[in-house]
Amino acid sequence: MLNSFQDLTTRFAQVASQPHQLTRNSNGEIGELFEELMVGKIVGNDRGADFAAINTEAKVHYGKTANTTVFTFAPTQGLSTKDFRAKHGKTTVRSGSVTYKGHTVNVSKDEVSIMIDGVAACGWKIAELKERIKIKMPNLAMVFATKHNPSQVTFDRMALCQKVIASRFINSIALGEVVIEHRGDRGIGFRAKPSVIETWFETVH
Repeated sequence: MLNSFQDLTTRFAQVASQPHQLTRNSNGEIGELFEELMVGKIVGNDRGADFAAINTEAKVHYGKTANTTVFTFAPTQGLSTKDFRAKHGKTTVRSGSVTYKGHTVNVSKDEVSIMIDGVAACGWKIAELKERIKIKMPNLAMVFATKHNPSQVTFDRMALCQKVIASRFINSIALGEVVIEHRGDRGIGFRAKPSVIETWFETVH
Protein backbone atom coordinates (compact mmCIF):
# COMPACT_ATOMS: atom_id res chain seq x y z
CA MET A 1 0.00 0.00 0.00
CA LEU A 2 1.29 3.44 -0.94
CA ASN A 3 0.07 6.13 1.42
CA SER A 4 2.41 8.97 0.47
CA PHE A 5 4.79 10.16 -2.24
CA GLN A 6 7.62 9.17 0.11
CA ASP A 7 6.26 5.61 0.19
CA LEU A 8 6.33 5.56 -3.61
CA THR A 9 9.88 6.93 -3.77
CA THR A 10 11.10 4.45 -1.16
CA ARG A 11 9.45 1.48 -2.83
CA PHE A 12 10.82 2.46 -6.23
CA ALA A 13 14.34 2.67 -4.81
CA GLN A 14 13.95 -0.91 -3.56
CA VAL A 15 13.21 -2.31 -7.03
CA ALA A 16 15.14 0.10 -9.28
CA SER A 17 17.94 -1.13 -11.57
CA GLN A 18 17.36 -4.77 -10.65
CA PRO A 19 16.36 -7.36 -13.27
CA HIS A 20 12.70 -8.38 -13.07
CA GLN A 21 11.10 -11.28 -14.91
CA LEU A 22 8.16 -10.73 -17.22
CA THR A 23 5.57 -13.48 -16.99
CA ARG A 24 2.80 -12.14 -19.23
CA ASN A 25 2.64 -11.77 -22.98
CA SER A 26 0.63 -8.58 -23.39
CA ASN A 27 1.08 -4.99 -24.57
CA GLY A 28 0.87 -3.74 -21.01
CA GLU A 29 3.02 -6.36 -19.32
CA ILE A 30 5.78 -3.98 -18.19
CA GLY A 31 3.34 -1.47 -16.72
CA GLU A 32 1.43 -4.27 -15.01
CA LEU A 33 4.64 -5.64 -13.51
CA PHE A 34 5.52 -2.19 -12.20
CA GLU A 35 2.12 -1.89 -10.52
CA GLU A 36 2.56 -5.32 -8.93
CA LEU A 37 6.00 -4.36 -7.62
CA MET A 38 4.65 -1.14 -6.14
CA VAL A 39 1.38 -2.34 -4.56
CA GLY A 40 1.23 -6.10 -5.00
CA LYS A 41 -1.44 -6.18 -7.69
CA ILE A 42 -2.43 -4.85 -11.11
CA VAL A 43 -4.34 -1.62 -10.56
CA GLY A 44 -4.88 -0.28 -14.09
CA ASN A 45 -7.87 2.05 -13.90
CA ASP A 46 -9.56 3.40 -17.00
CA ARG A 47 -11.21 6.27 -15.14
CA GLY A 48 -9.10 7.44 -12.19
CA ALA A 49 -5.42 7.36 -11.22
CA ASP A 50 -3.67 4.01 -10.74
CA PHE A 51 -2.44 4.63 -7.19
CA ALA A 52 -5.68 6.00 -5.76
CA ALA A 53 -4.46 6.57 -2.20
CA ILE A 54 -1.94 9.16 -3.42
CA ASN A 55 -3.97 10.25 -6.48
CA THR A 56 -1.14 9.32 -8.83
CA GLU A 57 -1.08 7.75 -12.29
CA ALA A 58 1.80 5.45 -13.28
CA LYS A 59 3.28 5.47 -16.78
CA VAL A 60 6.18 3.26 -17.85
CA HIS A 61 8.18 4.35 -20.90
CA TYR A 62 10.60 1.98 -22.58
CA GLY A 63 11.99 0.96 -25.94
CA LYS A 64 12.22 3.05 -29.09
CA THR A 65 8.65 4.35 -29.02
CA ALA A 66 8.84 8.12 -28.70
CA ASN A 67 5.37 8.73 -27.30
CA THR A 68 3.52 7.55 -24.21
CA THR A 69 -0.26 7.20 -24.05
CA VAL A 70 -1.78 9.82 -21.76
CA PHE A 71 -5.30 8.38 -21.91
CA THR A 72 -7.94 7.12 -24.33
CA PHE A 73 -11.15 9.08 -24.79
CA ALA A 74 -13.98 8.47 -27.25
CA PRO A 75 -15.18 11.59 -29.09
CA THR A 76 -18.12 13.41 -27.54
CA GLN A 77 -18.83 15.55 -30.62
CA GLY A 78 -19.58 14.37 -34.17
CA LEU A 79 -18.82 10.83 -35.33
CA SER A 80 -18.43 8.02 -32.83
CA THR A 81 -15.18 6.04 -32.79
CA LYS A 82 -16.87 3.20 -34.69
CA ASP A 83 -18.44 5.45 -37.32
CA PHE A 84 -15.19 7.38 -37.84
CA ARG A 85 -13.33 4.16 -38.49
CA ALA A 86 -16.00 2.94 -40.90
CA LYS A 87 -15.87 6.17 -42.93
CA HIS A 88 -12.23 7.21 -42.66
CA GLY A 89 -10.22 4.28 -41.29
CA LYS A 90 -7.47 4.59 -38.71
CA THR A 91 -5.56 7.84 -38.45
CA THR A 92 -2.79 9.53 -36.46
CA VAL A 93 -3.04 13.32 -36.38
CA ARG A 94 -1.67 16.41 -34.69
CA SER A 95 -2.23 20.14 -34.88
CA GLY A 96 -0.14 21.92 -37.50
CA SER A 97 0.27 18.87 -39.75
CA VAL A 98 -2.04 17.46 -42.44
CA THR A 99 -1.89 13.77 -43.40
CA TYR A 100 -2.05 12.56 -47.00
CA LYS A 101 -5.73 11.78 -46.31
CA GLY A 102 -6.39 15.42 -45.41
CA HIS A 103 -6.67 14.72 -41.68
CA THR A 104 -5.48 17.18 -39.02
CA VAL A 105 -6.35 18.60 -35.60
CA ASN A 106 -7.90 22.00 -34.94
CA VAL A 107 -8.01 23.67 -31.53
CA SER A 108 -10.59 26.44 -31.17
CA LYS A 109 -11.65 28.41 -28.12
CA ASP A 110 -13.99 25.66 -26.91
CA GLU A 111 -13.22 22.47 -28.84
CA VAL A 112 -10.52 20.14 -30.11
CA SER A 113 -11.57 18.58 -33.42
CA ILE A 114 -10.25 15.99 -35.85
CA MET A 115 -10.67 17.62 -39.25
CA ILE A 116 -11.22 15.88 -42.59
CA ASP A 117 -10.49 18.18 -45.54
CA GLY A 118 -11.24 21.22 -43.42
CA VAL A 119 -14.46 19.90 -41.88
CA ALA A 120 -14.77 18.77 -38.24
CA ALA A 121 -15.52 15.03 -38.19
CA CYS A 122 -15.40 14.45 -34.43
CA GLY A 123 -13.95 15.99 -31.31
CA TRP A 124 -14.17 16.99 -27.68
CA LYS A 125 -15.06 20.06 -25.65
CA ILE A 126 -11.92 21.58 -24.13
CA ALA A 127 -13.62 21.56 -20.73
CA GLU A 128 -14.08 17.77 -21.08
CA LEU A 129 -10.41 17.21 -21.94
CA LYS A 130 -9.30 19.33 -18.99
CA GLU A 131 -11.54 17.39 -16.66
CA ARG A 132 -10.34 14.09 -18.09
CA ILE A 133 -6.65 14.76 -17.46
CA LYS A 134 -7.33 16.14 -13.97
CA ILE A 135 -9.15 12.92 -13.08
CA LYS A 136 -6.83 10.49 -14.85
CA MET A 137 -3.45 12.13 -14.18
CA PRO A 138 -3.65 14.55 -11.22
CA ASN A 139 -0.11 13.47 -10.31
CA LEU A 140 2.20 11.21 -12.29
CA ALA A 141 4.95 8.69 -11.69
CA MET A 142 6.80 8.65 -15.03
CA VAL A 143 9.01 5.58 -14.98
CA PHE A 144 11.75 4.87 -17.51
CA ALA A 145 12.55 1.20 -18.09
CA THR A 146 14.83 -0.97 -20.22
CA LYS A 147 13.67 -4.27 -21.69
CA HIS A 148 16.83 -6.36 -21.92
CA ASN A 149 15.26 -9.41 -23.58
CA PRO A 150 11.71 -10.73 -24.09
CA SER A 151 11.44 -11.80 -20.46
CA GLN A 152 13.53 -9.35 -18.44
CA VAL A 153 13.21 -5.65 -17.60
CA THR A 154 14.82 -3.09 -15.29
CA PHE A 155 13.14 0.05 -13.98
CA ASP A 156 15.88 2.65 -14.24
CA ARG A 157 14.54 5.95 -12.94
CA MET A 158 11.33 7.73 -11.99
CA ALA A 159 10.18 11.32 -12.36
CA LEU A 160 7.52 12.27 -9.81
CA CYS A 161 5.26 14.92 -11.35
CA GLN A 162 2.83 16.72 -9.05
CA LYS A 163 -0.28 18.88 -9.63
CA VAL A 164 -1.27 18.76 -13.29
CA ILE A 165 -2.13 22.09 -14.91
CA ALA A 166 -4.80 21.15 -17.46
CA SER A 167 -4.37 24.27 -19.60
CA ARG A 168 -0.78 23.22 -20.37
CA PHE A 169 -2.10 19.94 -21.78
CA ILE A 170 -4.46 21.83 -24.08
CA ASN A 171 -1.62 24.15 -25.14
CA SER A 172 0.46 21.11 -26.10
CA ILE A 173 -2.37 19.83 -28.28
CA ALA A 174 -2.52 23.23 -30.03
CA LEU A 175 1.26 23.22 -30.53
CA GLY A 176 1.19 19.77 -32.14
CA GLU A 177 3.04 18.17 -29.23
CA VAL A 178 0.19 15.72 -28.60
CA VAL A 179 -0.65 13.05 -31.16
CA ILE A 180 -4.27 11.91 -31.39
CA GLU A 181 -4.32 8.33 -32.61
CA HIS A 182 -7.42 6.49 -33.80
CA ARG A 183 -6.57 2.88 -32.99
CA GLY A 184 -9.63 1.08 -34.28
CA ASP A 185 -11.23 -1.15 -31.66
CA ARG A 186 -8.82 0.20 -29.00
CA GLY A 187 -10.36 3.67 -29.16
CA ILE A 188 -8.71 7.05 -29.60
CA GLY A 189 -5.51 7.68 -27.69
CA PHE A 190 -3.81 10.96 -26.77
CA ARG A 191 -0.03 10.46 -26.85
CA ALA A 192 3.01 12.63 -26.16
CA LYS A 193 6.72 12.41 -25.41
CA PRO A 194 7.57 12.01 -21.71
CA SER A 195 9.56 15.27 -21.84
CA VAL A 196 6.40 17.07 -23.00
CA ILE A 197 4.14 15.38 -20.44
CA GLU A 198 6.41 16.48 -17.60
CA THR A 199 5.89 20.15 -18.55
CA TRP A 200 2.18 19.88 -17.69
CA PHE A 201 2.88 19.65 -13.96
CA GLU A 202 3.55 22.28 -11.34
CA THR A 203 6.57 20.43 -9.95
CA VAL A 204 8.76 17.55 -11.15
CA HIS A 205 11.21 15.68 -8.92
